[in-house]
Amino acid sequence: MEIRPIAPDDGDAYRMILEDTSEEDRYCRFFHAVDHFEPEFIEESVSRPDAIGFIAFDATEPLGTAHAIAIDGQTAELAVVVARTGRRRGVARALMERIVEEARGRGYESLVGYALRMNLPFSRLARGFGMTPDPMSDGATVTWRLALQPSCHPERSRGTAVI
Repeated sequence: MEIRPIAPDDGDAYRMILEDTSEEDRYCRFFHAVDHFEPEFIEESVSRPDAIGFIAFDATEPLGTAHAIAIDGQTAELAVVVARTGRRRGVARALMERIVEEARGRGYESLVGYALRMNLPFSRLARGFGMTPDPMSDGATVTWRLALQPSCHPERSRGTAVI
């Protein structure tokens, strides 16, 4: 499996990943029924300058994507989508590792993910990465948070390191 930053020319691969998900998967990801994806949505998703994005492939087969979109200078919102063909192959975990590493390297202090309570795959993934559910989450959705440890790279750190 190859994981690399998502690029503007990955639109077709991104569309293939989204189309290789079930209706329930799309509902869990977008919080409403989605049966098609507008070209503008695809283009924006693969070329946002304010986002961290990775895409996973097995040879030429697209398996999944993960994005972290800046909410503010300290927090980014996380989204992960894995195609049916990528399930149970460690794709989501590998994408999450890359997103967490990159977000930490860019100086973000936390990642947040919003998930429907019924989205058990995301809940397992989130717990596996040490994300915690916000106790103030409402009945239908859960807000998952991950505090990122400061980067060990002084040139990227906004604070003062204490040794």
